[in-house]
Amino acid sequence: MVFGITEFGRAWMTLNIMHTATREGARLAVVTDPDIARVEARVEEVLNAANISWDAITVTGPDDPDRQVTVSVTSDFVIIPGQIMKTFNGTVPLSASTTMRHESF
Repeated sequence: MVFGITEFGRAWMTLNIMHTATREGARLAVVTDPDIARVEARVEEVLNAANISWDAITVTGPDDPDRQVTVSVTSDFVIIPGQIMKTFNGTVPLSASTTMRHESF
């Protein structure tokens, strides 16, 4: 029970940081001419600061007529007690996404 509560808290924190990273990337993309490399670098910077590994970072947009930019990140959350007690072994896929409207200049 204690392992479950602890892992749920870690997963929630990881997902929260992933949302923060996508929000940072989307904000950078909507106030500038979207430079995919800069946006991905900003997302990576936030994730690296929290020591979170990711599988993929995607940036799409801005598309006409809505001019929306979407930044997404996916990660496999490794369950730590699974490394100690094989009964709980595995990963949980997590994903976060942020969509914002591009600010035209």
